[in-house]
Amino acid sequence: MKGRRELLLKEVVDRYIRTRQPVSSKALVEEYGHRFSSATVRNELLALERDGYVYKPYPSSGRIPTKKAFRFFAEWLLELAELRERPERLPAEPPEPIPQELPELLRRTALLLSTMTGNLSFVLAPEVEALRLAGLVMRRIGPGAILVVVLSELGVVESRVLKLREDLSPQVVGQVEEVLSQRVRGLTLRQLVELGGLNVEGWHDRTVLAALELLRGLAEEGLRRRLYVEGIAQLLRDLGNQPADWVMERVGGLLRLLEDERSFAEVLGRLRRAGQDLAVAVGPQGVPELSDFSLISAAYFGESGLLGVIGPLWLDYARAFSATCYVSSRLKAILATAGHIQEVNA
Repeated sequence: MKGRRELLLKEVVDRYIRTRQPVSSKALVEEYGHRFSSATVRNELLALERDGYVYKPYPSSGRIPTKKAFRFFAEWLLELAELRERPERLPAEPPEPIPQELPELLRRTALLLSTMTGNLSFVLAPEVEALRLAGLVMRRIGPGAILVVVLSELGVVESRVLKLREDLSPQVVGQVEEVLSQRVRGLTLRQLVELGGLNVEGWHDRTVLAALELLRGLAEEGLRRRLYVEGIAQLLRDLGNQPADWVMERVGGLLRLLEDERSFAEVLGRLRRAGQDLAVAVGPQGVPELSDFSLISAAYFGESGLLGVIGPLWLDYARAFSATCYVSSRLKAILATAGHIQEVNA
């Protein structure tokens, strides 16, 4: 589809996103200043209707875009966004210090993205087991109970209380911490577990065994891959003119999907191509929870650190693309700085 028909389809979707009202041929001619007549526009709209891009809710009304039209519009804007060097017309923000803990940084990023777009936003933390470790901090907090704080290349990513089969004195816990701190730097937790043992000379066997037990405990329990979500109220507001039962069914299904970080991460993986930076999925097939929503995502850390927005099919795609690109680039820069600082101080 090229030429006049494509142009009119873009205008129909654009106007519907802004007004949420059926779009007439007269409105298109008046608002967009076309030189061709309303009759010509009507003929093109009729052809778009036959092709499944628009429909009439009742005989005398204007046209409303279908899911197919929203998908076409979003993919067109995505091509434009990928050609831009940087987003424009976004609110300027003062620089902020790098938080010491990754979870707080990601939570604040989700809130920022939701505020900028007016949509539900999410930030999926990187897969913790794949991050390079900078060290482990361990403290005895009770009989057989050890508090373990995992330090990665991105800062503090997890704290966990582990139960041991036998009690260790604070002195032995300190020795275990020193052993592991020397061994873990630069490796991933997954690599440590795959090693199957620590070859450390000069330490009592009990210390080495305790260190191994702690590593196995972290691996067996797993480190939760956290998902930070903001803007549920905005999503409900955007769907406010829809029937209440429809809203509760769709939003309920979406929230259930977001509650399971692992399942949501798998969905994102299916909706994105390998190496893709910015991606859009409009009512994606095979994901019932998203069939009436659009999802825009961008990578900020390798292939596993992802963020984005979720909104109705009629969301403001241009603003969502720009904001997602901007926030993703900003988070990349912060994490790159954090990693550089830790390498220098290591």
